[in-house]
Amino acid sequence: MAVRRPHTRPKVRSNRQEIDATALPARFDGRFLAPDGREYPCRTIDMSADVIAVRSDYVSRIGVRIVLYLEEWGRFEGAVIRSFDRGFTVAFEATDSKRAHMAMQLAWLSRHRLLDGSAIRGHQRIVPNHPFTTFTLADVTLPCEIIDLSRRGAALKTGVKVQNGVKLTLGKGTRAEVVRQTEDGFAVQFQRLLPLEQFDEDIEL
Repeated sequence: MAVRRPHTRPKVRSNRQEIDATALPARFDGRFLAPDGREYPCRTIDMSADVIAVRSDYVSRIGVRIVLYLEEWGRFEGAVIRSFDRGFTVAFEATDSKRAHMAMQLAWLSRHRLLDGSAIRGHQRIVPNHPFTTFTLADVTLPCEIIDLSRRGAALKTGVKVQNGVKLTLGKGTRAEVVRQTEDGFAVQFQRLLPLEQFDEDIEL
């Protein structure tokens, strides 16, 4: 039985202004691979779940295919649909699920006024409203308190000494590795960045 692959071609709309109207102002650094085989630096101007406009000194023609890499967002591939002074807009290829996830992340960043890239890079730290949780290693679960938290990791207060490099599970299932000892316990780095749409003071791990 034939298996249907998810649709990954760029979504084409008759009105390109309609595409641009959904984009949100955003500032993320990146680079792209041009057809000449060279990489060029760029910075986003605005983004949506369909298109990405970037600022660059590279002059691109409409229809040219571009491979774009943005910090923390990852890889995008698509065709240039608009060219303007010192920049261009790319309609990128993606599955419907990836577009939906990207739209959710952009909405979260816009709502928290963080489209300058500060939160998505994972450096912003918060103190959660629910700091008490547990960590599990070697099938033993122990209590701890989250002192502060970023999308990349957390500082934990606990009387238990755990060596650097030890892998554990924080709370309900966040996998992490001990990377630093502190006066009150230790710090961990998460295996994956915490989802943007969940990252606020009400997060519960």
